[in-house]
This record gives sequence, structure tokens and C-alpha cells, in this order.
Amino acid sequence: MLAETINNELIEAMREKLPEGVNLAGLLMDTLYIGKEAVYRRLRGEVPFTLAEAATVSRKMGISLDKLLGAAFNGNALFNLNIVQHGDPMETYYTILSGYVETFRKLENASYSELGTSSNIIPQTSYLKYDALAKFRLFKWLYQHESADFTKCYEETVLPQKLLDRQKEFVSCAQQVKSTCHVWDKMMFQHLVNDIKYFAGVHLISDENVRLMKQELLELIDELEGIASKGQFASGNDVQIFISNINFEATYSYLESGPLQLALIRVYSINSITSHDPEVFCSIKAWIQSLRKFSTLISQSGEMQRILFFKRQREIVAEL
Repeated sequence: MLAETINNELIEAMREKLPEGVNLAGLLMDTLYIGKEAVYRRLRGEVPFTLAEAATVSRKMGISLDKLLGAAFNGNALFNLNIVQHGDPMETYYTILSGYVETFRKLENASYSELGTSSNIIPQTSYLKYDALAKFRLFKWLYQHESADFTKCYEETVLPQKLLDRQKEFVSCAQQVKSTCHVWDKMMFQHLVNDIKYFAGVHLISDENVRLMKQELLELIDELEGIASKGQFASGNDVQIFISNINFEATYSYLESGPLQLALIRVYSINSITSHDPEVFCSIKAWIQSLRKFSTLISQSGEMQRILFFKRQREIVAEL
């Protein structure tokens, strides 16, 4: 009886998540590689979906199996930790980035997609195209999380070319999202400048590389100011940028398109834990949207506030 109930709930969830104009039977045939009659037997409830089939459908359509199994009644949710493994951090980080790129690429032909973030540090979707800044983030993580006798300096940290290329691809793919909303903490540039000054102060970054990062930061500020002024990325997709009048303790993001609902919480400096749980998604989306009440819109409006904000960021970067 329980198996029948779960199977029926899975079928109902598939119908709810099904994109408009897509035939469910055809989608299942392509996803599960089974014949038409086998699909219809499952949809009629004559044959239950196997666990492997349910997992495949769950991943394809963004269906939460823990919800179907009743775990939600205990207030539980599933998260992917996306932990960077210490044994081979470069390769693990590359794999995580590749997963994000794959997710964004699935949205390229979607009629609607939405990305929202509340950031207390410079968003990865902005800075990863700048090699020196991206390298510094990974270097900081390695210094903090590697063994206590880790003594490599910034110059000795080498990023593989495929990782540099994938980082730029990540930024490009993120800007293909149809609608983006950023809420920025006023301190996000200050936090990064403080970090760079610390590592320079303990002689782990040369003066030459500090100057290089300073140059990239000024280029990034110019780029972001241009985006804010137009309210669009170079791709032509819309972006709203808010400057928060209150500080917040972490970076949260959500990505939504049709059946896809993905929530992200930044952890350990360079990666995020993710969840497809609907309640987690709705909670994070509501949190990001609530921050607008304490924020000033500087994209395509708030010209004076926009000018003052970016002027202040240049002053902060000038401290390097």
C-alpha cells in the first residue's frame, strides 16, 4: 500500500513539474530509455517505478524524493555539500564548477529563467573571469583549509588552464539567465581588500601581484558600473542591482526555471551547499526578496546613489 501511494505521488509530482507543451510519456521514454508501452504501464500504476528510475526522474525534473517519502514531516531537507576534497582540490573545484556550468546550459533555451543573490562578498558570477582575483580566492581557501604547515605563497599557486577556462565559461553562462537580481552588501569590496592586505602583510603575496589584483578590481568596478547603468549584461539579459543599507552574514542564491528550483548557500569561501528542496528554495528566495526593503535600486535608476557607491568602491580599492 505504501509503495502504491509513493508511486502515485511520484506520478502526480511529475505532472506538476512537467514543462508546458511537453508530453510526459515522451519525456519518460527519453529519460529512462524504455518503450512506450512500458511507460504507460507505469503511468497507469500497473507497474511501479523502480528506485533507480525514480532517482533518474527526480534528477531530471527536480522532484524531491524525500518529500514523497514523508521526510518533510520531520522538517528535514536534502543538501548537496559540494565539499572541495583536500586531496585534489583543483580537480574537485573544477568538477563543481562544471556542474554549475551544465545547470546554466540547460537553461539556454528556456523561455524564462531567474537568478537571485544576496552577496556579502563579490559574487563569483562577476569576479571569476578575472584570473588574478579568482586565483586569490582559491589560494585563500588552500591557506585556510590545508595543513597547518602549508607555506605556499600566492605566486606558487598555479591554476590549470582548463580551470581558468571553465571559470570564464561559468561567468558567461550565468549571464545567459533571462532575469538576474543582485542585492549587494556595501562592504563586499572592503572585505576582499582587507584579505589581500593581510596576505600581503605576511609576505605571501608580492607587491606586483597586489598591483595586478588592484588593476583587476578597478576593471571589475568599471564593468559592474556599466552593467548597473544599462540594467543589462552584455548578453542583453536584464539585471537589477540593489545596494543593501544593512549588512548580512552570508551569501544566498537561488536559480529558477520551469521545473528547476535550486537554492545555494555559500560556505568555505569558494563553494556552496545546494538543495532542490521546495521549502528551502522558497525560504531563500523570500529572504533575498525581503532584503529589497532595506536596499536602494541602482540599476537604471538611483543615479546619484550609483555614482556614490562605485566612487566609494574605487576609494576602497585605492587603499591597496
